[in-house]
Amino acid sequence: MAERIFSGRLSSVFPDGLGPVVNYRLPHQSLVMGSAQAPLALVRFGVFEADLRAGELRRNGVRVRLQDLPFRMLALLLSRPGEVITRDEFRQALWPADVFVDFEQSISSAVMRLRDALGDSADNPIFIQTIERRGYRWIGPILSQTLEPVVPDQAPVAEPESRDFTARYEIGLTAPAPKRGSQVRLLLAAAVFAVAVVALAGFFPWRWRRPTPISSIAVLPFDNLSAPSFNDAFSDGLTDEIAASISHLDGVRVAGRRSAYVFKGKHDDLRDIGSRLNVEAVVEGSVQRAADRTHVTVELNRTRDGFTIWSQTYDGTTSDWMQIESQVASSIAGALARKISPKGAPAARDPEAHALYLEARYLWNQRNYPAELKSVDLLQQAITRDPNYALAWAGLADSLIAIGDVEEVDPAAYLPRARDAALKALQLDPSLAEPHAALGMVACHYDYDWPTAEREYKKAFELNPSYASAHQYYALGLMAHGRFAEANAQLETARRLDPLALIVDVDLALLRKFQRDFDGVIDVSKNILQRDPNYHLGYSMLTTGYYCERRWDDWRAAAAKHSQGEFWHAMANGHPDEIERALRKVMDGAKAGARRPYDVGHFALVAGNRSLALDWLEKSYQHHDYWMLFINVDPEYDAIRSDPRFQAIVHRLGVG
Repeated sequence: MAERIFSGRLSSVFPDGLGPVVNYRLPHQSLVMGSAQAPLALVRFGVFEADLRAGELRRNGVRVRLQDLPFRMLALLLSRPGEVITRDEFRQALWPADVFVDFEQSISSAVMRLRDALGDSADNPIFIQTIERRGYRWIGPILSQTLEPVVPDQAPVAEPESRDFTARYEIGLTAPAPKRGSQVRLLLAAAVFAVAVVALAGFFPWRWRRPTPISSIAVLPFDNLSAPSFNDAFSDGLTDEIAASISHLDGVRVAGRRSAYVFKGKHDDLRDIGSRLNVEAVVEGSVQRAADRTHVTVELNRTRDGFTIWSQTYDGTTSDWMQIESQVASSIAGALARKISPKGAPAARDPEAHALYLEARYLWNQRNYPAELKSVDLLQQAITRDPNYALAWAGLADSLIAIGDVEEVDPAAYLPRARDAALKALQLDPSLAEPHAALGMVACHYDYDWPTAEREYKKAFELNPSYASAHQYYALGLMAHGRFAEANAQLETARRLDPLALIVDVDLALLRKFQRDFDGVIDVSKNILQRDPNYHLGYSMLTTGYYCERRWDDWRAAAAKHSQGEFWHAMANGHPDEIERALRKVMDGAKAGARRPYDVGHFALVAGNRSLALDWLEKSYQHHDYWMLFINVDPEYDAIRSDPRFQAIVHRLGVG
């Protein structure tokens, strides 16, 4: 990747009244000479300070996100200002002897990230100068440095005999030979050397231990560094495909997409990301596109300390990306000493079909009706180009289900087609988990065939244990059948796999409603809205909780932030004529094919018209409406639960 061009002014780097100084060395007046050397704690340069004790870089007191490898490179450069540090010295200083990575690329990537954090430039450097074919040199002024206090009369701690590295590996050089007549300079150089050694050894001792096997990873959304004419479809699609490939590594759990995408466009601390996603490592990357050429950078970083386990860059054309996805997964597998399951090996695909597939999945993940319709069109184009493209068939099934389950249309126009697409995907690739989950949804939501649905869901997370959505879909079916404890366990599994996915908590609030824990509905909904104050489904469940407890004042306050529709506002106002008009409007829409019959049946029951409700619930059953699944456990239907017509519908649904 071309290194970042710095376009700022010197005044943005140096404090007012300060400019470059001639002496690039650390001020020798601050060095402590004696029996005990004080470790270097803080180095200030320009508007920056490097806190070696905390492992942090700060600009004007504000922390700058910098990963572990670039920070250790910064510490090494600061320990030898004005000197050329060769790439081989960097290799020896920054990696243990038993670590094998692409050192050249990793060093270049670390320098690029360090320059980016400092606002520096390879072409017009202020801090880090590139020495062609040799290495790098720190040329920036060091304004001050702070040493940790040393307790007087405290003897230095001896190194254990079993220590398996030397000072040369700590900072990347061997001690220079003494020169006659240079006693003061020798002591000064030795002091700088010792300070750097103690600092680096004290703050980064863990990097010499053999890494603990990593069993959990999140693939964060790749940064799209392309021109505005290129949207995020390719970078997001590449992210998703790499995540899917990594999910086939034996013994590795991959965090769910919905949670990983919470960090899209952000640069949070890796330790915080690891804690929130409950993962030991993250895959990060960036994509730059220009015409038909694309440049991708990928890194695998440990979350507890930011250590870069592996990094690589790829350059090529659109036709190369199928191979690149496979290469990334293989490289990560090698870095983690894991095997890729045979079922994870992708089949050969048409490059243009794959590009259409990536664009379609990007649109599907937008979760809105126009985008979902467009995704169906793109997937059909992909299948036309490559009729044996299993993932395109699986994606088509998902898009058709999203439309048929949620949008105000006839499910019969979409769900049977989704079933056919899922079956075709499995015919082409029986190892895919997603088509089994799709078949489970069609069986459960459209056919009302629970035994088949349960079998398909279990097969999906047998094939891909990290597939959080399969557990979530299964939980919904369990709810419909009153198996609340099992549903709760499945949702907890989904939350563990996809901990930041708000939709899973929406389903948890729904479960609390069916359990008649209305305070629980409210509590879960408030938690959702704390995480995303604009999430519309959070407001839907919060107002549902208030309605179930008839807390109309609280309902109005929540609905004022996100409208809940004309009928529900009429109910909150309590005016019979207004309620009747709103109900009639919904009924007219259903007759015209613009609203679902289920809405009429539900609203009629809420309004107190039981006979009309039962008439439209019968129509809704014939309509194969998804929400009919839950009528036997939904407390809103208690008023007609004993009615023979209602019991007959429940029997036909198979949820009694």
